Amino acid sequence: MIEFKDSCIGETFYEQLRHSLSILSGQCYERIKVNGDKGNKSYFLSINGIYGGGKEAEHVVTSVLTNTTMTVFFTKWMKDYLKQTFHYEDEQEIQTIMEIAKTLFFPSLSYKKEMVTLNFFHWQEEIYNKISPLIEDNISFSFDSFISFRLQTNKEQILDLVEKAIDEYRMELDYQIMLQKCRDFLYDHEPKVETVYVSMKDSIEFYNEDKQKISFEQVCTWLQAVTPFEKYLPIHERIIGPLVSMAPKKVVIESKECNDDLYHTLRNIFEERIKLTDTLSFDKQTFEKPGL
Repeated sequence: MIEFKDSCIGETFYEQLRHSLSILSGQCYERIKVNGDKGNKSYFLSINGIYGGGKEAEHVVTSVLTNTTMTVFFTKWMKDYLKQTFHYEDEQEIQTIMEIAKTLFFPSLSYKKEMVTLNFFHWQEEIYNKISPLIEDNISFSFDSFISFRLQTNKEQILDLVEKAIDEYRMELDYQIMLQKCRDFLYDHEPKVETVYVSMKDSIEFYNEDKQKISFEQVCTWLQAVTPFEKYLPIHERIIGPLVSMAPKKVVIESKECNDDLYHTLRNIFEERIKLTDTLSFDKQTFEKPGL
């Protein structure tokens, strides 16, 4: 016997369980029944009849209850943490952060899966292993008490996931703000260099429209747009800030030296001004034009 104080959760579990057992055996779903009035606050579900179905039927019950629990409480706990712990109120922000959390939680090929120790499969296995003994030993229990006490550590694991999602959300906000500031800078300033050629083969080097190297000292003088993710890098490793500070009408970069993430950011900033080339069509010179 399982007691659900929330009749909606109880009915959800009952419907999914009945469907799953009917697939296992056409008549198995008749072995479970509801005790009491569904309209009452508490919802009692008797599953005693499934034990004639053997281990397979017990596995089905445990799996369905596990998935019902995850479906309901993964979202609920995330939202509770966002509202009560981190004091988010805007529903759009909450939904955005929750979507980010889901991309971190559910398995994917994304590198971001390494950002968190918790993932869908581990969480599912832990909850399954806590429910399984209760079903195998035919123990009557309160689902709400089980959630409150036995799954407390699983709830706490969600907190780490939410924190990582908030960090990602804030980084994305900073990124978008940075992009807009860079675009505004380009719009408000006349070009200091008409065309900039960028070489990144050994180190980052800039060349002007006359194919002459722009000195490090001149780059430092022009460097006015410092981006958040560049501020901790040595000046020799920066590219976006110096490029934006030059406000060029055209940027040409060797494609083999420009990774996808960097190009995506540069494209978002410079839009039609940027161009990739297989190779720079000149012999890079080390001398510097007077004044540059």
